[in-house]
Amino acid sequence: MEALFAALEQAFADYRTDLENYEKKSKPTDGLLGFGHSLRDDACHERLDERIERTVAGIREAKPDPNQAERAVRLLLDQGKRTDWPLAAQWMLRAVERHALPLIPFLSKDDASAFLQDYTSRYRPWDRLPAQKQVYKALKAQSREK
Repeated sequence: MEALFAALEQAFADYRTDLENYEKKSKPTDGLLGFGHSLRDDACHERLDERIERTVAGIREAKPDPNQAERAVRLLLDQGKRTDWPLAAQWMLRAVERHALPLIPFLSKDDASAFLQDYTSRYRPWDRLPAQKQVYKALKAQSREK
């Protein structure tokens, strides 16, 4: 299981490196008026999404205990809260939060409640994208389980 957590952490670290490398090699006019290459078109976003999806599938298949599920969900949901990510990464970090969905049923009721409280304060209803709406709904349901 530790290898899966390391893979999850490494996916985010590699994404950060990809973003930094893109910034170093980009020109100020890239993407301007639709010309040139834009960061939003870079394959680093798809790579992150695919790596997280594979890693989360591995964690789910291993049937994590509540502590392991809490750790994995925290890794996924806390990235978007961090202020040290470039602004260009914020949308992708919000999008990958949906990968927490298969792990939420493994959370304890108390952990789900704590995540729900944090999530509610971070994402007001009008700020929630479809991914956040799904995560919110799953956390709410899990916090009421048992």
